[in-house]
Amino acid sequence: MASSPAIVIKSKFISGSGGKTSFNDYLNYMDRAETHDKVNEFEKYQDYMSNEEKSTGLFTLHHDGLSDKEKLYFKENFQEAQESGSVLWQDVISFNNDWLKENGVLDDKNIDNKQIQEATRCAVQDMLAKEGMIDSAIWTAAIHYNTDNIHVHVAIVQSKDFKERGKRKQASIDSMKSKVANKITDRSKHNEKLNVFIRERVIDSKRNDPLTSLKNQVMNRELLRQFKKIHKQLPNDKRMWRYNMNAIQEVRPEIDKLTSLYIEKNFKEEFKDFQKQLDKEVDVHKRMYGNSANSERYRETKMTDLYTRMGNTVLKEVSEYDRKQNELARKNKKPSKLILQRDLNNAVFTVNKLVRTDLEHSKNQRAFEQLQREQEYERS
Repeated sequence: MASSPAIVIKSKFISGSGGKTSFNDYLNYMDRAETHDKVNEFEKYQDYMSNEEKSTGLFTLHHDGLSDKEKLYFKENFQEAQESGSVLWQDVISFNNDWLKENGVLDDKNIDNKQIQEATRCAVQDMLAKEGMIDSAIWTAAIHYNTDNIHVHVAIVQSKDFKERGKRKQASIDSMKSKVANKITDRSKHNEKLNVFIRERVIDSKRNDPLTSLKNQVMNRELLRQFKKIHKQLPNDKRMWRYNMNAIQEVRPEIDKLTSLYIEKNFKEEFKDFQKQLDKEVDVHKRMYGNSANSERYRETKMTDLYTRMGNTVLKEVSEYDRKQNELARKNKKPSKLILQRDLNNAVFTVNKLVRTDLEHSKNQRAFEQLQREQEYERS
């Protein structure tokens, strides 16, 4: 049976134009312990929250806690927003407590409120930006731990540029969840490691290693053959020579084949590590969201990024190769056999030097290991 998602966000909104519900009742529910004779939805919430130990109190974008004066300020703003016709958005960010323990936020009964507050701030601000409300929104939040799952209540209103509809884009809500998860787990370092492999190791290496170089003519003839095959199959219109253009759809598998060959030749072990890291990230994603389809999409996105960037790098080199070929054809000029032989000899010399260096390093390493073993034997 699949484990429950690490984070769940539930959202709803109410309109203040009818005046039937006070926005401040919701703030009171989030923050204060009050008991009332009347019974309605929000006042039941207030009774439910009568034990002040169940809440951390209100916090905002810039304050971890509010004084009575600051609470009054926000309540006056919420009341004014209600009278002006603003919508009240109510979000609940609920956590799987085991997941919080795994990430060091929850230790026995000790809660790292600061970390949850920072994650909430990051998520709310991201959502407001996506909804075009960053300059008009007023919001407060509170962490509650009165149920089986620690959760955060968020209340949002507008002071100007009022939205007529309270419904927000699902993508904005999904992004909130992603921001909360990434802030708490700090996956940025792991994602950066994947990006470094793609952009700095593979792509930069390829840019500095032309497939038509003499070194590759000697050492990597299979890569060179694949390169020339791609060149022959590309359409005449060079404006179409971009990896994702429909015009080269039939050539794309050949470009991908070259990418795979290049990685196998130059980054075989690193690529294995890259794939292992991807597996870990997919597992983390499944743990956070409980959605294997979206999790696998993360893997596809990273692999697509790798092959797209590499593909465009190859096509850029093909374009330069094509330009030089056309230039030679126009001039009817071919390099002399003497120059070709000289360059080929230089390439062979360079390759042999690299091989000798590797062999010498290997020999020295073996000698060092033998010395280590002998010293260890003498000490025993």
